[in-house]
Amino acid sequence: MPATRTDAALTERIDDLVLEHAAPAGRAHSQPVLFVHGMWGGSWYLRNYLYAAAQSGWDAWAVNLRGHGESPAPGGLGRASLRDYVDDVRRCLAHLGRAVLVGHSMGGLIAQKAAEGDGVAAAVFLTSAAPRGIFGLEWGVLSRMTRYVPAMLGAQAFRVSREHADHLLLNRLSADQRERAFSSFGPESGRAARELALGGIPVDPAAIRCPTLVVGAADDRITPAPLQRRIARRYRAEYQEAPGHAHMLMLEDGWERPFAGVLAWMARMIDER
Repeated sequence: MPATRTDAALTERIDDLVLEHAAPAGRAHSQPVLFVHGMWGGSWYLRNYLYAAAQSGWDAWAVNLRGHGESPAPGGLGRASLRDYVDDVRRCLAHLGRAVLVGHSMGGLIAQKAAEGDGVAAAVFLTSAAPRGIFGLEWGVLSRMTRYVPAMLGAQAFRVSREHADHLLLNRLSADQRERAFSSFGPESGRAARELALGGIPVDPAAIRCPTLVVGAADDRITPAPLQRRIARRYRAEYQEAPGHAHMLMLEDGWERPFAGVLAWMARMIDER
């Protein structure tokens, strides 16, 4: 697994997947942590969390799912399915060992599915997409999705519009922060987006045997806090809510406070069990 140093991070490969890696400072926790990004994203937007986790003693990793960042997409990004992304995460877990899994948005649903079985030590679902059986898209979101229907039906890669990104994803960022974030967004799989719009993928709550935490954000417009509370009830998970934050809470001013709660929960689940 060759590693290269860049200005942004230490990047490493697991098979053909590119990950960012931050080594733990001081005494390390017994398990690593793996962060999983959401739609149009990549490891880049999880760096605040990656480095904060490393400074708290976690061997911290952030994956770029196939077709995101520098990870290739065999067969083309547009045809990548949610289960393909789950397979990416499971490949990482097979290499890293039993890890704490932290998934955001679409990555939260991927983390839910990947947490089935015994390969995950604990799991955190941040402003997460919902599993099948919990309908999570409100009318304001669905009405904006119509412009992407051709890409979704044709399994083509597509990009989010600036208007939709600003309204649904970046609404708690300053103008400069929105500009930087939007310029970093990449294309997303039309097939995966279609699967999300049609109800996601099934997850068996009984198959998730590790501790789970769901984090909602009070000003989230795409996966709102009431939806997160429903997800938490589905898994009988602990629930935390971030006031004054929205969907991209890891990029927003004051991100440290809600993440401190996540880190404290992770340490409690791993070190005190």
